[in-house]
Amino acid sequence: MRDKFRTWLRLLIVVIPLLGFLIFVNCFFDPANIFHNVSRPIADSLLSGKATFITSGNMNERLVKQYFIEDMPEQTECITVGPSTIFGIRSEHVGTKSYYNLGVSGADFYDVVAQFALLDINEKKVDRVIFCMDNYFFNESLYGSFTRNAPWKPYAEYMMGTLDGKSMQIPKRDTKAERIEQFRQLFSITYFQSCIDYIKTNGSLKIARWGEAKEQYEGAYYLPDGSMIYAKDYRENTTVSDVTNAANGYDMDYQFTPYAYCNARSMEYFEKLIVYLQEQGTEVDLFLCPLCPTLWDRYDEERYPILPQIEAFAHEMADKYGLDVIGSYNPYELGISDEDFHDARHIKHDRLEAFFDFK
Repeated sequence: MRDKFRTWLRLLIVVIPLLGFLIFVNCFFDPANIFHNVSRPIADSLLSGKATFITSGNMNERLVKQYFIEDMPEQTECITVGPSTIFGIRSEHVGTKSYYNLGVSGADFYDVVAQFALLDINEKKVDRVIFCMDNYFFNESLYGSFTRNAPWKPYAEYMMGTLDGKSMQIPKRDTKAERIEQFRQLFSITYFQSCIDYIKTNGSLKIARWGEAKEQYEGAYYLPDGSMIYAKDYRENTTVSDVTNAANGYDMDYQFTPYAYCNARSMEYFEKLIVYLQEQGTEVDLFLCPLCPTLWDRYDEERYPILPQIEAFAHEMADKYGLDVIGSYNPYELGISDEDFHDARHIKHDRLEAFFDFK
């Protein structure tokens, strides 16, 4: 019995320090900023007019844009909402400095509806909305399985109730999923390796998590309007071969879901949003961001009917409510080439104005 006790004691003497070291490294270096709330200072920096970088390029985008909404002026001339395909739309593209880009990576039905809830709750008025109509908003088989939207679902439910004419109680962000993720990552060997890679990349144990992106800065950063500038190397060294390789390796079945159609609830609330915004005097434009030609060549409309259905729905809404539709999923209709893309889905930001009139 005493020998077993000594064996366990020796094991604990070894394991506990190692476990403590693992927790310390994961929590302190934290390349995904799971344990460091950089979202508030980044939002504050942007709203003060400073271009702002984040060292790891990884943080809670959704929370940054929530703080953006909470603290933006009471009246704004234009906003854009949608996924990362709108990151490059800037104030000069829309023709006003009174503009905020509220795009977040993979923005889905719950994310976008939640942003309109936050605008409503914080009594922010917007003259014009450019709404990027994306698969993630209309494909429930995707957005129904996402976890990153979980903290914002209470806001989405508030907005859906408001659109239904109900009197809704102002919700709070649900942080349960974030706390679970924090606990999981504390003990993650994979996250520990990410920390080590982060240290190697930055070449220092003392790493500034965010800061002002001055003229010589070459990494990725946000502009004060919330749009993004990609890293210099990525902007300047993307080749057509990179784009075609990305398109040929694109997971069509995951991204577009075979034989999936637009979710009826998504379509219903999209239309209700249009009515709600127009009743507030807000102009609505619909943006369809094209696939790169190589990816479009792979797109089988019979197997993946959702994009043609979304595009038809966009034009139906435009005809019914007097909206403008900007763009098309079909790149050949726009005369856009693989050379104009960074990858299979993201158009080079300096080419946006050449193909789309956002003004």
